[in-house]
Amino acid sequence: MKDFRCQCKKIVFQIEGDTVIVKCRHCKRYIHIRTKGLIDVQFKVDPETTKINLK
Repeated sequence: MKDFRCQCKKIVFQIEGDTVIVKCRHCKRYIHIRTKGLIDVQFKVDPETTKINLK
């Protein structure tokens, strides 16, 4: 499993195979997002440019 951290060092999500794993900060549940492979991860400061178009 690979951790993806923000530049502030907090874990944002984890990757396990073709699954993106996100933990809810509030209820502590885990959300598993199944994919057919991850194309790109981008860190941006401007919220207007954070839209990632995955096809």
